Parts: sequence; C-alpha cells; structure tokens
Amino acid sequence: MRLKKLTVKNFKSLRDCEIELGKFNVLVGANASGKTNLVEVFKLLRKIYVERDTNPFLEWWGYNNVVWAGKEELPITVGMLFDVEGYDVYFETTFTGTGGSFRILKEVLEIRNYMKIEKEGRFLTINHDKNWLEMALSELKTVEDRDFLIYKHFANLSTLDLEVIEKELPASFVDKSLLKTLPGKGTSIYDSQSKVAYTISEIPYNSSVHRIPIVSPTIKWGQHETISPLYWEFGILMNKFLWGPIILRQIFIKELKTPQYPRKEATLKEDASNLIPFLYNIWLREGMLPEKIAKPLSIAFPDTRVFFQLTEDGRVMMKVFENDLELAPPGISDGFYKVLALLTAVYLKPPLLIIDEIENSLHPETLELIIDTLRESESQVIITTHSPVVVDIVEPSDLVLVDKEEGETVFRRIKDPEKIKKSLNEKGITLSEGWLYGSLFESDDQ
Repeated sequence: MRLKKLTVKNFKSLRDCEIELGKFNVLVGANASGKTNLVEVFKLLRKIYVERDTNPFLEWWGYNNVVWAGKEELPITVGMLFDVEGYDVYFETTFTGTGGSFRILKEVLEIRNYMKIEKEGRFLTINHDKNWLEMALSELKTVEDRDFLIYKHFANLSTLDLEVIEKELPASFVDKSLLKTLPGKGTSIYDSQSKVAYTISEIPYNSSVHRIPIVSPTIKWGQHETISPLYWEFGILMNKFLWGPIILRQIFIKELKTPQYPRKEATLKEDASNLIPFLYNIWLREGMLPEKIAKPLSIAFPDTRVFFQLTEDGRVMMKVFENDLELAPPGISDGFYKVLALLTAVYLKPPLLIIDEIENSLHPETLELIIDTLRESESQVIITTHSPVVVDIVEPSDLVLVDKEEGETVFRRIKDPEKIKKSLNEKGITLSEGWLYGSLFESDDQ
C-alpha cells in the first residue's frame, strides 16, 4: 500500500492544500513555509486512530492552536488516496475540537469506481457504483431486483474507526426486502473478462436478521493467499500504516550520550532518544549491528567500530572505536548519532519514513550517502529541508516546493522535470540556484 495523494483543510497553515506523493519526496521551502505542519498531520492522525487519544490536540495546547487562523468553528479534514494492489482507495476524515470536545464529524472510505462507505453523524451510507455492480452480479440468476444502489440506515455508531465492518451495531431501520436482492454472505463472483474476483460480505448487527450487504473487490493476502474483501483488508492496512510510520525530527543528542537503563523498544521515538536501548536489544539478539546499518555507517565513518557496555549501576552506553582510539559517549560526534538514527529507521522498514530537516549535523558527502540509502529503502520517504545542498543532491522529480502565500501553505511539484534539467543546464545554474532565485517555475511554465 502506497500513499499517492494527501489533502488537508484547515490544519494550521494548510488551509486547503493537496500534495501528490511518490516513493521518495523532498519538501523544500523557507522557514515557516509549512513543511513541518505536513509532518504533524501524520502525528495527529496517529493520535486519533491508533492511540485513540480523547484529547489529540493537547500536545499543541488546544484545538485553537491547530485549526486554521485559530477559527474553532472550522473543522479539519484530512484525505488520503492510496494504491492498494492496483486499486485506488480513498479515506477521508473530518473532525473538530471546538469547545474543548473532540468529535469525528464525517468519515469516508471509498474504493474508486466500485463502492463508497460514508459515516456522518449517526447515519451510515453504502453506495455501490451502478455499472460495476451490474457487471459483478450479471451472472447471478437469483437476483430479482438490482435497484439497491444506496443503503442508508440509522445506527448508534460513533466512528468508522477503520474497522466498521467488524463492529457490532444495534438493530437498524433497513428495509428487509433489500436483503433479498443479494445472495448470501461469502458468495464469490468471478468476472472472466477482467479476471477479478468479488465477494459479498456483511456489516453485522446484533439481530441476525439485520445485516447490510456489501459487494467488494477482493485481494489475496498473507502467506496462504487468503482471499478477503478489499474494504475489510484496507482497515487492517490503514491501521498498520498509521501505527508504523517513523517520524524523526530534532534528535536529542544529549540524551543519547547519557547511559540509559535497558528496556524493550518497539520503534524509534520522534527525537530518537531511545536509540541506544533499541540498538542494544538488537546487539544482544544478533551479536552485532545488522549489516544494513553497519555497512553504510562504515562508509560514512571509515575505520570505526561500535560496541555497547553496561555501567556499574546497570545502564547501557555506546562506545565507538576509531582505529585503536576508544571514544566514550561525550567524545562521539553529533553527526555519528544522527547517521546511526537514520540508518536504524531505514532498517526498521516502516511503511512511511518522515525526516524533518534532514541536513542538520550532516556533511554534504554524508547527506548524499543517506539520501541514496533512503531512496533505495523499502519505505515511502518524505524528507523536509531548506538546504541548497540537499536540493542539488536529489532529482527535480523528487522535489515538492513549499511556499506560503497570504498565510496559506502551497505545495507544487515540477510539471516537466527533464525540461527543467535541460533549462538549468543551458543557463549554467544548479537546481538549488534555480529554486532560490525562482527560475524553476519560470522554466516549467514556458
């Protein structure tokens, strides 16, 4: 599953913006242009849907500090378009914190050109694409009436929670005659022309009679190639996507240089302050640093070796050998810790890796090594920067140019990257010079 597009409305400076995302994305812009605000969108979604925080705005000291221009009457909307096994799957959530009360106002889950589930207030709407539904059911002889494109019913459902089809709901006002138009749950339909399978599944209710049928494309999943409805699998995938991202911002170097007590760590914290206990667990398990960390680390810092040692009071600290010189934590450079944190994040293979201001503490040659490693990783990557050095390392097609116009953040991708490269070469200027002096858009629009 890969995130193709992100839309945000009314979050900080992201008044009404849209950003198309590839596998490797470099957000470049001046200070306070809104790059970090995009990073914080993912933090907020994780608080809402994974941590189930009842006050997800507390970190920002209240809803008024995250909503556009402090206008608490406005809701925030975040939409995400994913590629899931070749299907376009869209999830959108709208929420508010006005009056100090967090509420989800509306949620949409759509498999484009197939079906859409909408939850607004206490109403749930299921809408199938008419043409696709007719095609999917065309071979079924038991269907008498196919005029059932929309099911709307009353349900005491607080949120989709990305698991709507697994929730037990109270009895609804569904017209039971609608249920007679579909075959039973689990029925498989195979379209020989498109070679795509579909299944009929149901949203369960307390009463065995009140069930809402959904016809959905299916995908193969897992080692045993289990065939499951796509909209059901998406809930699981989405939860993993929001739980799995690693966000690295300002790394807490002072904490890394202080011995810490060993503890189990599932992933890296935002400031990488738990890096040493995390690596120590790997060291104990494997007896060394993994090659995917050790190999690029040795390129950035030749003739160095890493090992861990327990202090007398049972805390763990990292030491580094440069040839025969032993360096205790205070003598290890900040850049070494930064590179080690970035390589560890890549090693974890998160679905999405977000790095804010990647250039901090890193030499240009080391930056190039890290960027190459990120580009070749299995993760979808978003990095932010305002460094010309980073701009000159990456390709024009990687860039997302971030500007602020009348207080609103605007994201732009270069329309024709090859044309830009040719134009800059003819003018004898670098990509960063084209960005700094505004000639990228001029060349792109000609």
